[in-house]
Amino acid sequence: MWFRNLCVFQLADAFKLDAEQLETALQPGAFQPIGGHDPESRGWVPPLPTSEQLVHVVGSKRMVCLQTQSRVLPPAVVRENVDNRIDEREQSMGRPLGRREKARLKEEVTLDLLPRAFTRSKRCYAYIDMEGRWLVVDAATWREAEILTDDLRAMLGTLPIRPLQTDSAPHQVMTDWLAHDRFPSDVEPGEEAVFEDPRSEGAEVRCKRQDLRSGEIRGHIKAGKRVRRLALTWDGRINAVIDSDLSIKRIKPTDQVETDADDREAESQAERFDADFVMMSGEIGRFLPRLLTWFD
Repeated sequence: MWFRNLCVFQLADAFKLDAEQLETALQPGAFQPIGGHDPESRGWVPPLPTSEQLVHVVGSKRMVCLQTQSRVLPPAVVRENVDNRIDEREQSMGRPLGRREKARLKEEVTLDLLPRAFTRSKRCYAYIDMEGRWLVVDAATWREAEILTDDLRAMLGTLPIRPLQTDSAPHQVMTDWLAHDRFPSDVEPGEEAVFEDPRSEGAEVRCKRQDLRSGEIRGHIKAGKRVRRLALTWDGRINAVIDSDLSIKRIKPTDQVETDADDREAESQAERFDADFVMMSGEIGRFLPRLLTWFD
């Protein structure tokens, strides 16, 4: 199992919690199925489906998983029921309802519909690398990642982390790479980029299946646009899209890594899970320090 997106936090040296202590701390927050009138339930579940442990340990890595179960109420359904109830109430009272009365009716309708609503579950995985001092969250945005880190901090009482930070602005460095066709020796540009115009909010150009070394691409930069998102291949082993906020999108191993993985036979689901975890965390553990050097 490879994470699809990465939001990475640097872990302070002061964090020394071992796997057993982490397991004990998470147990009170274990996931409980959503109640009849609850809009959402969130808690910790075993990362490995065949295990009961909330912390899955491989070497110096500890994986955790936060599950969120929420009820799905389509806004159109709520609105239709609210409108019908407002009409009934206004006819019975012989007057139009005020704003507060309508708001209370909406709350009543929502509570009535919740037990009949469908539920949707979502899992967010993360792992702590005690040796590399990383907390790696499989999340597309920092806001999603912070839901997990906030819940983890609540269970532990403290969580000394900070998002990745660099000396140079990533958008400036990546723009310079394309402007001068000068990439780090272990980086090969992909075929996708997003450019933004800092002079016009919301103005952007999206390029897909494009030669990023072409004059057309450099023309966007000459026109004053800068790179916000760039696809690349690192060291022939990882394909990813780097965002200017240092989140990493659509990370994927290359065929070379997949070939290495196929050479390792696993006899059970747990062994395959561990093998994938070891390979993924190993590649990411090599990639992250290198990424920081590009922008420092």
